[in-house]
Amino acid sequence: MPQKTFLLCPGASKSGTTWIRTYLGDAEGADMGPLGEMQVWDAATVPEKAHFLMPRPPAFRRVQFALARRLGLPLRGKELRWFLQQDLTRYIPYFTGLLARPGIGLTGDVTPGYAALTTNTLRRIDEGFAAEGVTVKTVFTLRDPIERAWSLLKMYRRKSRLSEDLSDREAFLAIFAPGGRGTTDPDYHVTLSRLDEVFPKNRQFVTLYETLFTPETITALSAYIGIAARPEAGGAAVNAAGDRSALPDGLAEQVFPSFEKDYETVLKRLPQAQTLWPHAHLL
Repeated sequence: MPQKTFLLCPGASKSGTTWIRTYLGDAEGADMGPLGEMQVWDAATVPEKAHFLMPRPPAFRRVQFALARRLGLPLRGKELRWFLQQDLTRYIPYFTGLLARPGIGLTGDVTPGYAALTTNTLRRIDEGFAAEGVTVKTVFTLRDPIERAWSLLKMYRRKSRLSEDLSDREAFLAIFAPGGRGTTDPDYHVTLSRLDEVFPKNRQFVTLYETLFTPETITALSAYIGIAARPEAGGAAVNAAGDRSALPDGLAEQVFPSFEKDYETVLKRLPQAQTLWPHAHLL
């Protein structure tokens, strides 16, 4: 029997996860489900992510959903997310059901919020799939921490999550400078440590966002997952609008202490970040 694989991608946010989800979804023998981000385990187990919990659907939607499940018809994404969030024991059977379909050997969940999952939750997912004969492999992409933070700020601005009374510089410092309020995403070194506790290195693919779209990385990623490589896919920009703004002068230096441990941790693991990350020289 061909190997069945569940790909778990816990981020990082603003580091190419939308592209990864699209690339995997287009692969032969893959069924990634109807949602770009499942947002199940983070919403249900991480208090800071509880805003991802779906409200109870209207009765007629629940009836439609139940009927679709019974008949094996495509499921609506919002109702599916709500259904899985209500009972986490439904999660693994849902994905193993996808893998049971003819010709399907790959499925997975690309949810940046999973970077916040605890070691116990990651182990629960891994052991649950292992009990069903499914191998869990992980992918974690790392972007220059300060560049990623600036990209997050731009996203917050586009989605009207920032006060109009604050300039981008002021808002950036309020969130990311030492003593700032931070975000609900953990630091890279925290997520990497948790992944290392659960998954052996041969079931981890840790790479830099800055090289993610190159033919070399796409080929390596495809071989790791077990799908045919499509290096030309790296030329397709996905969900990248508005994220190319350069930081104002001096701003990186002001927030660097908040990210120093991430730079230290990642440069030890991926030394090429020293030249590929614009702000690694601040270490």
